[in-house]
Amino acid sequence: MDFPNASNISSVFGVIAPLLIGAAFLWVVWRTESRHVLISRLWQLVHGKQEISDPQVRAFVDEQTSLISFRMFSGVPVTSLKSAHQLIEWTKLNGVQMRTLSVCGELFDAELRQIKVHKLPSRFSQVWRLAGLFTAVAIGFVSAVSLSSSQSLLTLNSTQRHFWGSANEAKPLWPLMANSLRVADCSKTANANAERTTFSEQEVGILCGVLKSETSPEFMRKALSDQRWALVMLIAFALWLSWIGFFAWAAGFAAHNLAKRNIDPSLAGSQLVLDLGS
Repeated sequence: MDFPNASNISSVFGVIAPLLIGAAFLWVVWRTESRHVLISRLWQLVHGKQEISDPQVRAFVDEQTSLISFRMFSGVPVTSLKSAHQLIEWTKLNGVQMRTLSVCGELFDAELRQIKVHKLPSRFSQVWRLAGLFTAVAIGFVSAVSLSSSQSLLTLNSTQRHFWGSANEAKPLWPLMANSLRVADCSKTANANAERTTFSEQEVGILCGVLKSETSPEFMRKALSDQRWALVMLIAFALWLSWIGFFAWAAGFAAHNLAKRNIDPSLAGSQLVLDLGS
C-alpha cells in the first residue's frame, strides 16, 4: 500500500471521522465510569426532550446527571453526589486543585479524601518511569524525522550488510561519513568503489546490478512506502507509550507532593475513618 498523500486524505478522513466520534463516546464512558451519557442520548432519540413525568424518577435522573458531570469535568470518580459536594468543599478549604486529584488517579481516595500512602511508587520506580518516558519520546521523534527521508533502510541478504538505498544510490549505514555508491560509479572498477564506499567488492557488484536494473525504481519506491508505514506505526506506538508513561509518572509525582502536605482529610463538624491499610 502506498503512503497516503494529499489526494486521498479527504477520503481517509471520511472513514476515520465516525470512528473518532465513537472513540470520543467510549472515552467519556471510561472517564465517567458510567454509561449514563449514552443511555440519556438514546432516551432523547426515542422520547425527544420531553421531561420525565414522575418527580422522584426525574430527581434521580437529574442527580445522576450531576454526578456524571462532576466526574467528567473533574476526572475524580466519586461514588455519590454527596461525596462530590464534600470533595469540592475540602479542596476549597485546603487550597487543593481538583486537577491535582485527577492526576493522582487511583493513588487518591476520593471518599476518604487522602492519599493511599501504602500505594505510593518508590523513588526508584519514578526514575524508571521517567527514563521510559524519555526513551519513548526519543523513538517517536526520530521516527517522525525519518518520515521525510527519501532513502530506505535495506539489507543485502548475501552479506547481511545494512545500507540506505534509493533508485540512484546506495550508502552504507556505518560508518556515517562513508561515501555513497551511485549508478554512475558502477562504470569504475569494483576495487575502486570498495575503497571509496567501504562496501566489499562483492557488495559493490550486487548493488551495481540492483541500481542498474529496470525494476530498481519501483522496488525502491515500494520499499520506501513500506518503511514510512512502519514508521507511522512506530510513532503511534511511541505516542501511546509516552501517554501512559507520562501519566504514570505524573500520578506518582503529584501524589507524593500532596502526601507531603499532610492535609487533614476531615471536614469541619464531621468525623472520618482514616485508611491506615498497609
